[in-house]
Amino acid sequence: MEIASYCQRHILVIPQALGALSDVSKVVSYNGSSLYFKDLKQDLIDVEFYTNQLCLVFVEEGSETLTGWQNNQITLTEGQGILLCQGQNLHSDFVKSTQDLKAWLVFFDKALIERFLLSIAVSENRPNTPTGSFLTVEHTAVSGFFRQLSSYLNHEIRLDNMLDCKLTELLHVLYAVCGQELRALLQMSELALPAKRNLYRLLEQDHVLKLSVSDLAKLSGRSLSGFQRDFKQLYTQSPKQWLIKKRMEYANRLVSQGQMCITNVALEVGYNNVSHFIKAYKSTFGETPKQQALKS
Repeated sequence: MEIASYCQRHILVIPQALGALSDVSKVVSYNGSSLYFKDLKQDLIDVEFYTNQLCLVFVEEGSETLTGWQNNQITLTEGQGILLCQGQNLHSDFVKSTQDLKAWLVFFDKALIERFLLSIAVSENRPNTPTGSFLTVEHTAVSGFFRQLSSYLNHEIRLDNMLDCKLTELLHVLYAVCGQELRALLQMSELALPAKRNLYRLLEQDHVLKLSVSDLAKLSGRSLSGFQRDFKQLYTQSPKQWLIKKRMEYANRLVSQGQMCITNVALEVGYNNVSHFIKAYKSTFGETPKQQALKS
């Protein structure tokens, strides 16, 4: 299975993919930057996305939970936002309680970021140490910025020609609130580091069991050694041991359902050689798939 093809089918690449979503509307785009607004009225769980640009998510109403590649969760509520470095893979979960989710999505063009970094370098040029690939934001000044945008839209004021100016203003507001942390994040975003995916969420999907350990490493955005290291920290066993165990558990479910022949079960769990599959199955369960099927 081609890894690039798998990623394209399973990850929402933003902002490019947002145009196809009925609950997200494009407010304006200009010179590579863009502004979107999403209004979710129904639960939307486990949406994995990759951001191609520096992105600010700001919640106007409701609540949204984002999960990073280290399985760390951040819940954003009204008046809270998160600035995501370019090249991040995250999962989004929205479970409606009483409110819809209304949130702004702001994407910053690289040239605009470079101009902003040059402008603040004139007044302050201290070295920066990146502290992470995202930055949480909660301040009345940021909320005020988005209220002003809403006012412009309500009065049908076009934002096209002023978008660069407004987003530069937003960066200055964020810099006033976050200081050197913002600068470090912007510099990191320019590097466009390879994105690591959340291993736990990636590996809980049955269809990844067809892949080799090497393919799983590539799919997760890690080198083979980095994948093995992160995997052992999460699962306290080697990827090969885990993969065999999970393949057999999945195969056992399929055999018990009795809807697939043994050859197709073998292929479904990543075994091209049926004899090898039967041997592994018997070693795990003490009987062949055919013997198990006759009992079901």
